[in-house]
This record gives sequence, C-alpha cells and structure tokens, in this order.
Amino acid sequence: MKTVGFSDIGNRRSKNEDAFRFGSIEGEVVWAVVCDGMGGAAGGTVASNCAVDIISEKIEKCYNKSMGEKSIENLLLSAITTANVAIYDRADSDMNLSGMGTTVVACIIRNSVATIAHVGDSRAYLVSDNKITQITKDHSLVQEMLDSGEITIDEFKNHPNKNIITRALGVGEKIDIDFDTLDVKENDVIILCTDGLSGCVSEEEMFEILKNIEFEKLATAYINEANHHGGPDNITVVAVKC
Repeated sequence: MKTVGFSDIGNRRSKNEDAFRFGSIEGEVVWAVVCDGMGGAAGGTVASNCAVDIISEKIEKCYNKSMGEKSIENLLLSAITTANVAIYDRADSDMNLSGMGTTVVACIIRNSVATIAHVGDSRAYLVSDNKITQITKDHSLVQEMLDSGEITIDEFKNHPNKNIITRALGVGEKIDIDFDTLDVKENDVIILCTDGLSGCVSEEEMFEILKNIEFEKLATAYINEANHHGGPDNITVVAVKC
C-alpha cells in the first residue's frame, strides 16, 4: 500500500487549523487521521493537533496482529473517545480555548478491509471499479435538511449554512462516532479529506484528476484544484492506494 498526504492554508485563511498524520505498522497495516479544527484564537489548531496526536499514538501503541475487525473498530472508538475527553478538558480549563473542537475522519486498512471512523464533515471516499463513492455521511445541518427533504441535492451543495456541523470532538464530554467497514482490493484508493476539498472540488473532478496523474502527486493536485476554485478554507488530503 502507498500513502500520500498534504495540507494547505488555502487562499483566504490566515492560519491552517487542519492537521493530519498517517503511518504503517509492521508492513501489514496502514492508518491515517485527518482533522479540521474550529474555535477562537488558537483553539482550532490546538484541537486538531491534539486529536491527531492522541489518535495516532493510540493506534500505534495498541494495535496488535491478533485483532479482529471488531477489535480494530474498538481501537478507533477508544482513540477518538480519548481525544474527545482530552480536548474537552483542555477547553474547560483554559478560557482562551473555550469552545474549541475538531472534526475527525480516520481509517485503518488491513487484510483488504478498511475500517473508517468519523465525526463531523470531514469525509472518506472510495475509488474502485472505475467510480468514486462517498463513504461517510456529513454530521452537518445541511445534511439533516437534505435527509428530511427540506432542501434538494443542488441546494445542499451550495447552501450558505453548509459549514455548520452537528458533531465535533471536544464540545461535549461524550461523542457519537460513526463507523464504516468496507472491503478493498488492489489499486483501490481511499481518500480522506477536510471540507476545504469536498466543498470546492466535485466527485467527478476528483475522479478525473486521480485517473490522469501519478498517485504520488495526487494530494497536491487535489489541493491545487481546490485553490483554483477559490480555496476559501484550509485543505487537507490523505490518500491510500491499496
């Protein structure tokens, strides 16, 4: 498996509040974490980096070969829950960080199975069988409006409130995490990204770029395309080729 990742401030923000990390364990497992922070002053940056640090450390320290699929899901559950508590406690103890939080999308890939966990509107996509599919469903106000029939899919894509999320790490003592488990095969690509990419670059554009560029250049190509479309937010991409 190959992994590439990159993060960019975009064209309109004064700082980058995204964070990411990826790695491999014993040559048989690839993992990745992407977070998009929010909060006044330095809060967003603190929250996203705290989450990435804790989740990455937990995966690397606690993974073992004997784990089944459910145990890997529980590993992600434990890692993300631990990060949630740490961010919440830090915000509670520091007035300057009050209200901070972060999205997260994380995956562990082993033995042709990908386990994905997410909170917020950072997304995971799968490119397989000559098509791209969004795996995660946003925890956002406009997603709820779409699900209830209040808005159409076209209104969803351009809604002025599309950045309002309904779940985030660090804003409460407990967190509800969604999981997806999927089979992957050789040359499938899993893409994890913040809404700086998904809000600017369509699935069709993402697919065309992937088809026409070397995999090693994919993350930067996606970021360049998002900036070409205005780059209104920080942009972070991690891609894994199975």
